[in-house]
Amino acid sequence: MPLPRISLQALDAFERVARSGSVQTTAAEMKLSISSVSHHIARLEDQLGVVLFDRSSRPFALTREGHQALQHLSKGLLHIRRATNETAISGLLTTRSLRIGIVEEFESTVTPELAAFLTKQMPQATLSICNILSHQAADLLQKGEVDLAVVSDAGSANSELASVPLLRDPYVFAMPEGLRVAPADLLADAEVLPFLRFNQGHLIGKHIEAHLARNNVELPNRFVFDSVQSIMAIIASGAGWSIITPLGFMRAQRFAANVRLYPVPMSAFSRDITLLSRGDFDSPTRQALAGLLRQIMNREVVGPACKAYPWLTSQLTLKE
Repeated sequence: MPLPRISLQALDAFERVARSGSVQTTAAEMKLSISSVSHHIARLEDQLGVVLFDRSSRPFALTREGHQALQHLSKGLLHIRRATNETAISGLLTTRSLRIGIVEEFESTVTPELAAFLTKQMPQATLSICNILSHQAADLLQKGEVDLAVVSDAGSANSELASVPLLRDPYVFAMPEGLRVAPADLLADAEVLPFLRFNQGHLIGKHIEAHLARNNVELPNRFVFDSVQSIMAIIASGAGWSIITPLGFMRAQRFAANVRLYPVPMSAFSRDITLLSRGDFDSPTRQALAGLLRQIMNREVVGPACKAYPWLTSQLTLKE
């Protein structure tokens, strides 16, 4: 039988709604109206001859047929996105030199994959990838020491810099596996288990402290660390708890089996991962690299984290 003429945008909308359970969230991600997303979903259901979502639930839940369709269509979309990104990158990277700065959180996940791919695509070029701190990015870019920078929360960056959003990385509670204490109890009683802080010299430490203050939470200032790996090691030993992000959790996988993540028992908050460059940097190359980074982040971070913790599906999301 002939294949139905299904648009890629409809498939993209279906996958996004399946992931978030929300037409409104998908519309914002795709920069479409809510009615346009709803039309895409309805049209896809009509073409496939099945109902994909149970619309009586909030968030939307996939039907049995929806689960089957997602399993197959997502694989096809993954290959289409990968082919599109790889074709764009191979055609754009004719430059003789490319210097990229990336925050350390990606050193064990995204950075190695990016390095391997670009080295293959740029065999005659000079390529440099280095670890940087987010607050260093604007200065490094303006001085010409890097061409692009992958950072967290670029909201305070120089307005002359161009930015492309990549990932929404939510803050979560990290507790010892098997701890018989509710997350909210850790906020109410500081004696239950010590709180492990990030150094406030880092943006992540500043964000967490600011959010605790907004929620009128005061915790003893006893243990302070620069590294999420140190924090994860202590949590895994059962000697403390912390507020981290899924990105940090995925970076320290050697400790993951003895650490459990939970939603924060107060107002949710997150940070954004962004690609920055100077305003005069080639825009198509910047956009193509952003697409490649999203693809790698989805494979190395978002997919594994959401598989381990399905409740992260609507929170740990790629940004367009």
